[in-house]
Amino acid sequence: MTVRNTFILVLSLVMSTRLLAVEDLPRAVDMFPAETQAFVWMPSSKSFLDNWAETELGKLAADERLKEFWVSQQEEISNRFSNAGWQLSVKFDDLPEICSGQAAMGWIARPSVAAKPYSLGLVVDVAGRDSQVTAFLDRIQSEMDSKKATTESIAFDGLSVKHYVLPKLANDTKIRDSYYVLSKGQLLAADDLETIKDFVKAQAGLQAGALSQSKIYMNVQSKIERDDHPSEIEYFIQPIGFGKLLRSVSGKQAKSQVDILKLLEGQGFDRILCAAGSVQLNKPDLDMHHQGFILREEELPVSVQILDFPNQEQLVPPSWISVNSAGVLGFSWNFSDAFPKFKGIVDVYIGDEQFDEILDGIKRDPNGPQIDIKQELLPYIGTEFYAISEVVEPITPESKRSLICIKLKDPDNKLTGVLNRYSKSEPGASTEDIGEYRIWKFSNEEEEEEIIEFNQVPGQAKEEEEEEKPLLNEWAVSIVDGYFVFASNPETLTKVIANAQNKDIQGEFERLEAVQAVRAMQKKLVHGNGFSFSEVDLADRSFEMQYELFRQGILPQSRSLLALVLERILKTDKSKAQELQGNKLPPFDQVKQFFTPTGMVIRTEKDGWGIDGFILGK
Repeated sequence: MTVRNTFILVLSLVMSTRLLAVEDLPRAVDMFPAETQAFVWMPSSKSFLDNWAETELGKLAADERLKEFWVSQQEEISNRFSNAGWQLSVKFDDLPEICSGQAAMGWIARPSVAAKPYSLGLVVDVAGRDSQVTAFLDRIQSEMDSKKATTESIAFDGLSVKHYVLPKLANDTKIRDSYYVLSKGQLLAADDLETIKDFVKAQAGLQAGALSQSKIYMNVQSKIERDDHPSEIEYFIQPIGFGKLLRSVSGKQAKSQVDILKLLEGQGFDRILCAAGSVQLNKPDLDMHHQGFILREEELPVSVQILDFPNQEQLVPPSWISVNSAGVLGFSWNFSDAFPKFKGIVDVYIGDEQFDEILDGIKRDPNGPQIDIKQELLPYIGTEFYAISEVVEPITPESKRSLICIKLKDPDNKLTGVLNRYSKSEPGASTEDIGEYRIWKFSNEEEEEEIIEFNQVPGQAKEEEEEEKPLLNEWAVSIVDGYFVFASNPETLTKVIANAQNKDIQGEFERLEAVQAVRAMQKKLVHGNGFSFSEVDLADRSFEMQYELFRQGILPQSRSLLALVLERILKTDKSKAQELQGNKLPPFDQVKQFFTPTGMVIRTEKDGWGIDGFILGK
């Protein structure tokens, strides 16, 4: 995920800046139970809104040219959150009106409740906002009445808890109820009564087992390297637990024979305990600074040891990458050591011990290239990997150009022979030599022969099992100055080789002023034993394609490499119409100045990974 995506939620929060001073109220992190699987907290709405307004993205969100878009899509955005389990009637633009201090929401696991093994809770400080809160509660009552919800008041601990139950939707068994209560200057809302009771007990200091006191929460918080600047947003998530909770919210089970969550948990990925962090806004030289940590156990099962990312002093991409590149992600990975450790995952996914047999089959296949992966590939793969993106004009679903570059340990160029053998065994393969460089091109496109079935009833489709289509229709690889280079578009490799042949343009991307500014900030943030991940993202370039395709209403048709992978993994339907409409947005050229460069560095530590992500200010 890029740094900029941290602000998807933040963009929806900001609509007003009128705030009042309030008395100290219980911290939300002390009110949510230890069973909370995901938690997002705004400690101070005043600090958040004041600092957000000074950032470039804050100015973009408030720009008059986006006002029509926010208004036109407000209902659809609310529906999206409802589908994700947000059954409460609280809207993000309610918060600036009613919130006088902190606001927090969390997803809580309730495994003992078979009918609904999760709950969603919300805590908002509302002291001093009596009239706004009254108007807010009146609006909820009106909305519930219009939806034919049943209403009751439940007495608890001297309070009157309002309970609404919405009628069930067709073909939907999910419980659709919500609870609201005002208590000690706070609005408490949840989709189950147990959470309301937990909050009220916590206000009185009677609730045992708060999230803030849990061992895992305190441990990960101690790992985050904070400075004196206040945190505008804090978060905490337990990945496996939250994945299970989201599945319960959706009411959908895994369609395939393999339950991915169960597979990962069985292979020990629950040893990746949690991730937490804080987001700071409007710091000197930075619009945003994200400081976080992914906590794991020190001793890991074999399958999880594939996450072997050693620190390095630097991760600088090949000097011949295009000066027009939009982003570069570099990371250090002991892939050769990690590869055999995929065995457990592959065997469980297939349902049999097939990993070694597959490798042996590739080695001995009389009709194939007979490649010994362990002896002919792994020894020559280095530890530096780079993902490079470029966006070409005009903007279409095919505008994204992606390169994967792997630094090799192959001074004798032995991989060339392996690639030649592989190419000869592939029916759609061809080669192109450009000077001393060779491009191996591969195509999966075949002409479909029209077959007429004389015994088929006219208009009746023949029922056949749909074959899974290849991930890419065409792709190409080359070895360029010590790097194995994979391209999702063969034309891109031709340009790469032209750049490699032109010594006058070497290093142009790294000399860009914006890139140097990101590198300087990375150097300032990194200390100790180096880093294992490094990203430079020129947002005024990288975001253009998604923005314009979204504006045209054809974002699902994007053919970027990431979109193709997600389409395969998530089984998304690229032919489905775009639900959120962007036609009310201004052209990208009118707003591109708001997208400043972003960067990230990740450090590998003995018990996890420390993260610094940032957006540069102007």
